[in-house]
Amino acid sequence: MKAYAPIFLTGLGLGSLLFFANPWLAADYQSESYSWFVDFSRSIFQPQSAYYAESILLPLVGKLIGASKSIIFYKAFCAALILSILPIIGVLAQRYFQNFYKALIFVLLFGLTFHYLQFFILGFPDPLTILLLLAAIFQRKASVIMCLVTLAMLSHFSMAAIGVFALIGLIWTSPIKVAISARKYCSSLLISLLAGKFILLSWYWVFHYQLQSRLNWALEKGYPFFFERYQAETQGFWLTPGIPFLALYFLMTAYFLMQKKYAFVFLVLLTLVIAYTALFWTVDGLRVFAVVISAPYAYLLVSFINSIPFWKVTK
Repeated sequence: MKAYAPIFLTGLGLGSLLFFANPWLAADYQSESYSWFVDFSRSIFQPQSAYYAESILLPLVGKLIGASKSIIFYKAFCAALILSILPIIGVLAQRYFQNFYKALIFVLLFGLTFHYLQFFILGFPDPLTILLLLAAIFQRKASVIMCLVTLAMLSHFSMAAIGVFALIGLIWTSPIKVAISARKYCSSLLISLLAGKFILLSWYWVFHYQLQSRLNWALEKGYPFFFERYQAETQGFWLTPGIPFLALYFLMTAYFLMQKKYAFVFLVLLTLVIAYTALFWTVDGLRVFAVVISAPYAYLLVSFINSIPFWKVTK
């Protein structure tokens, strides 16, 4: 336990600094904004029609632990999940790398460039989805990967599924060795996607959900609607993930390009295109980009850290 304490405390400290640096945290916490997930949590076992009812995991947990009794408690539950991301991932990273310094570099680089950790919105299922997807990156057993990713699908199927499809491409062309074969890893992700969808459809059938898909919602809005939003703030659109994120992302891409990992580089760039495409066809800004890119970005960062020289240290 002592071996993991420093990285856990580092993650908790950095995560707390970023959390309380959120410029709209106090106003967000005290307002009644985004209360529909609380209402959904309270009535989760009753028929639903809203498209966001595909995200059943966080509202279900909130219902079971009593967090949905008050919007303040529900947002506090979401806040606790956000604060837990970096310390939990730090511990998992150290167990995966078997090297404190590699885990420390991962936590610092990820924490300082992943803007969602500072510019989050309380009430959405994003922190649980991100936490589950990130945790899956550091697993060495296919069964654990399948469990975590299946839960991520139940947390937010649409965005998690897009992120997993992008992750599959990175794993298939990965420049690093992993504990399980790329074929087995990718098969586990695909099985998780199907399992998550099957569980959701079963849930809809049992509780009589009649949901409009997010794709149909976007198509009903139409391309002009989203293009007008894009034109209104073009620079803001491209800088949504933040300059530090983009700088590190392209730095790692350039590194693998110099290593002649052409297939991997192509998929890394395609992943960024996929994340921006998801951002374009939605109205929720950074949170959409963050969920979609979280697992691929973490995997790219792990690949980068494992590909460069490190001092030999006592594990």
